[in-house]
Amino acid sequence: MDPVIAVVMVVVAGTVAVYGPIAAGSWLMRKGRLREAWRVEPNLLPPRRRTQMARLLFQEAVRAHQAGDHNKAAETCRRVLRFESEDQQASRLLVASLFAGGRFDEARQALERHLQANPTDEAAKLVPAAIYCERGDLPSARQALDAIDPAKLPTADRALWYNNYAFTLSGLGSDLDLAKEYGEKALQLASQADRQFALRTLGVVHLARKEPEAAIERLDAALKERQHLRPGDIEFTRYHLATAYFELGRDREARAQLQLIESGRTVYAEKARDLSRKMTVPQAA
Repeated sequence: MDPVIAVVMVVVAGTVAVYGPIAAGSWLMRKGRLREAWRVEPNLLPPRRRTQMARLLFQEAVRAHQAGDHNKAAETCRRVLRFESEDQQASRLLVASLFAGGRFDEARQALERHLQANPTDEAAKLVPAAIYCERGDLPSARQALDAIDPAKLPTADRALWYNNYAFTLSGLGSDLDLAKEYGEKALQLASQADRQFALRTLGVVHLARKEPEAAIERLDAALKERQHLRPGDIEFTRYHLATAYFELGRDREARAQLQLIESGRTVYAEKARDLSRKMTVPQAA
């Protein structure tokens, strides 16, 4: 199973809250200050200057993470923590960036350090479940989610918990009534920008429940949230749409969806090519 929804939602929840506005200013001046921040020895700076450097570096880490350069974001967060070792935002973004970059062992180690320093950060505890999902260990993912009380989470993170629980159950193929209930709760709690995640999860849940028509309705609705969809999200959605159409015997519509994504590079583009080949093989009488 490829838990794209679970993975992306964790990264979003773990980082959007810490972005905040990024200060404007002269590009050349900022570049010069950044070079200084990488070159200077933090311990030699007075506290106020050290804090200024940390903020500048954190803004750069945010830019890198938003641009998908997760290795640079992680490296920059580690530099921030040399200036301000107790910076909760940088610590959390470090975990998110390592996770988004697929560096799961490092992400887990960084998370352990983060939770030692910030034991009340309940949302960060969602990361282990996503790592288990990424590695295909869905029973452990469910166990990790069970260890979190969603009532203690802020609304956005509570939506994430329900979303990831529903997604995990759909992958396990068990408790599918609960998966639907939790998927609906995630949609109710999600912010406008996060609705597409919950809609895509519900599409997958309905596929697991052998309800392809309902899956199509949810996945079509997710595609209408285009301003919030990245290319990989679109490929995920169109692949599952094609699967739903295929299950209904609507091969022409399934092929139309597959053709839109077959040239991509994500795992769902590869799956689309596999499904296309399956559809061209004559079925035995």
